[in-house]
Amino acid sequence: MEKRIFLTGAEAETRSRLIREALGEKLAEAGGFVLRAEPGQDGFAEGYALCPAAAAGGVEGLESRRFLDCRVWPPAHDNEVFRDFGVRLLEEAAFYPFALLDEIGGYETLIPQFAAALSSLLQSGLPIVGALKTAEEAERWRQLFGLGERFTGRIGQLHAALESDPDTRIVDLGELSEDEVLLLLRAWAKEHS
Repeated sequence: MEKRIFLTGAEAETRSRLIREALGEKLAEAGGFVLRAEPGQDGFAEGYALCPAAAAGGVEGLESRRFLDCRVWPPAHDNEVFRDFGVRLLEEAAFYPFALLDEIGGYETLIPQFAAALSSLLQSGLPIVGALKTAEEAERWRQLFGLGERFTGRIGQLHAALESDPDTRIVDLGELSEDEVLLLLRAWAKEHS
């Protein structure tokens, strides 16, 4: 089985839920990162934070940093979170048995330091499980944040690199049932985590 597996298609919450359900407590041993919604009083997310991947495995007390503030429109983003904290999480992933990248394919790909650390991690041979924004989601991000054609090009390059890598499998959730995806992720975890 491939060392790297990325879920795409469906909603971001579905991709994340399936990874968490399939890997469960093993995520406490993961390097990398997860995105966490920070709910407001009205039940809607008032922001999103970047957290160490082990937070998905139930480890508490880990540092998290808000990178997206949804209390304003359009949402305000803090690139520094990816420039320093995100890079640190990617670099530290090498010290774990596997990495969780939940999720990639947003504006963080335009931050040179983060893009370089992500590329290095993807080429390292470390087993990785993650979620990948679809081209349609990336287009919505491009419009929302006014990211331009450079962003579209970066996302295209990321998808092409992952699709052409023989040790990476991209699983489109529109092509498999949730039960099939869970079986696939559990088989990956048994072999690589």
